Amino acid sequence: MIYLVMALASYGLSYYVVGLLLDGQVADIAEGMRHRTDAPTPGQYLRAVEQRLRRVRWEYSLMVGTVLTATSCAGVYWLG
Repeated sequence: MIYLVMALASYGLSYYVVGLLLDGQVADIAEGMRHRTDAPTPGQYLRAVEQRLRRVRWEYSLMVGTVLTATSCAGVYWLG
């Protein structure tokens, strides 16, 4: 049961942290585009990348969550 809790916590934490990092990067890009005359508005850019951003968040969260789950479960097994 402890391994299930560790796996769920690891995947949840990785989804949250990856989401924060990606949202911050996209917000910085959108803000930087505001100063360029040939760039679309930040709202148009965010609507254009929204679907891709959700997919990337899911993929990176699964990768990071898998590594974090394996590491934390190995640590729990080693300590327990």
